[in-house]
Amino acid sequence: MGDKYHEVMAAHIEKALNSTDDTAERGRLIQEEERQLSLWATIKLHPRAVLACSVAFTAGAMFGYDQICNGSTIAMPSFLMYFGNTGPSGLYLPSIWTSLWTSMTSLLQALGAISVGMVSDRFGRKWPGVAAGIISLAGTAVIYYAKSRGALLAGKMVCGLALGAGMAIGTTYASEVAPLKLRSPIQTALVLFIVFMQGLALGIVRIFVPYMDEQAFRNVFAIQWAVGGIFAIACFLAPESPIFLINAGRTDEAKKVMTKLYSSRFSIDDRLAYLVKTISEEQEQQTVSAGSYFDCFKGTNLKRTLTVMFLYSTANLGGAAFLSQSIYFLLTLGLPAVHVFDISIGGFALAIVIIVLTGVIGKFLSRRAMLLAGCLINLVFLLVIGCLHYAPGMGPAWAVAVLMNILISFQTSLMQAIGWPIAAEISSYRLRIKSLSIGVFAQTLSTWVMTFTVPYMYNVDSGNLGARTAFPFAGITVLLVIGAYLLVPDTTGLTTEEIDRLYEDKVSVRRFGGYVPGSSST
Repeated sequence: MGDKYHEVMAAHIEKALNSTDDTAERGRLIQEEERQLSLWATIKLHPRAVLACSVAFTAGAMFGYDQICNGSTIAMPSFLMYFGNTGPSGLYLPSIWTSLWTSMTSLLQALGAISVGMVSDRFGRKWPGVAAGIISLAGTAVIYYAKSRGALLAGKMVCGLALGAGMAIGTTYASEVAPLKLRSPIQTALVLFIVFMQGLALGIVRIFVPYMDEQAFRNVFAIQWAVGGIFAIACFLAPESPIFLINAGRTDEAKKVMTKLYSSRFSIDDRLAYLVKTISEEQEQQTVSAGSYFDCFKGTNLKRTLTVMFLYSTANLGGAAFLSQSIYFLLTLGLPAVHVFDISIGGFALAIVIIVLTGVIGKFLSRRAMLLAGCLINLVFLLVIGCLHYAPGMGPAWAVAVLMNILISFQTSLMQAIGWPIAAEISSYRLRIKSLSIGVFAQTLSTWVMTFTVPYMYNVDSGNLGARTAFPFAGITVLLVIGAYLLVPDTTGLTTEEIDRLYEDKVSVRRFGGYVPGSSST
């Protein structure tokens, strides 16, 4: 049945290719002309496409808020009183449960991301996104009414499934719908939106920290209904991805969607013909009509997929799992809860500023160079944090608190905000949903491993490493610097067709940035 489906799809695309080569060439020239536009001019030209990309921002809102709920509510006094144990030094959470709550959420995120890649090839981006939002609402209900640690874990896992699927859908949809000039800025804005929601969520948690009754942490959980509902509504209102429709052979529907999304200043027929030609050439290169997960690891796609996985996992492997638990970790060092939350809120505010600044700096430095700089900065900060363990008194503990939150800002801006747009650009149209699903899977799988391990490293009832927990991540960061140098290209301003050609011609990633658009890659 699968072969028949692929044959029918190939026949539809071949029929669509009856568009003349001249029409497709005019479509390519449209891309060239739009490449020269400023960001603001592109936004004014395609406002409806920009609005449609807000699906990704609502996915980011759901993801960002849940991350803080999952990592910060465990540090609320009301939560510790309800779910914690009493020890010689006060309330604490057993390592097994802090590990399970964070790691199992990440594991289900990975499963959600990888499963939605298969579902989306048959049902598109729209309806799986709606389903993910509804699943999030159900998971939030379980969390809100949970009376036991096990019930809370079950709810977090259901929400994790929805988050993984939602992020894969959101990032893919935005990369397929966004005009060329806005493709990278929208992916960067997605990270910015995640950080904004994390800061907002932390502020909400901070409001309820002084309250000792259980309703305090349950109110924080309740707000997840709003963010999950907004994502479901956004997906319902958004048009289907034209790339999915073309891949499915539904070119007439793709044309209708593109007419809604893009300016009538340029011919929609020309734009459609160019996309059909690009997707057809990708299929001819792979000698198959539809991509599977196995295709992501064949030929030149292997390097592209490994790069996507690397970019999505960089922050986690570089210590994000440790930093994301900074509030609870800093409480174990003896710092007051209220002040720890205040420092963390300041850290997220700083992250927003740095992300905006990287957009300005990006006019002078390549994204590849900024990613390498981010890895090196990460290495230095982790070494300093680890060494502060050996300094006496509470002063070093406060220094660790400040450095951890500054490092969160640099990781977010120079690793995630730089890496995620590159990951969204380097995959082919044919394999994009599966490639990005693998990327989100790699990110959440690495989160699962790290978040399960980290509490056993620093918690008082386990390894009790304290700030020395930073040292293992410093060692991993050395490998990240090497990986970034060997794998990550600079794709700024390149079309998917040009990126396809550079990978097919086995051009070194160090030379991508010097490629002249419209020229031969050899």
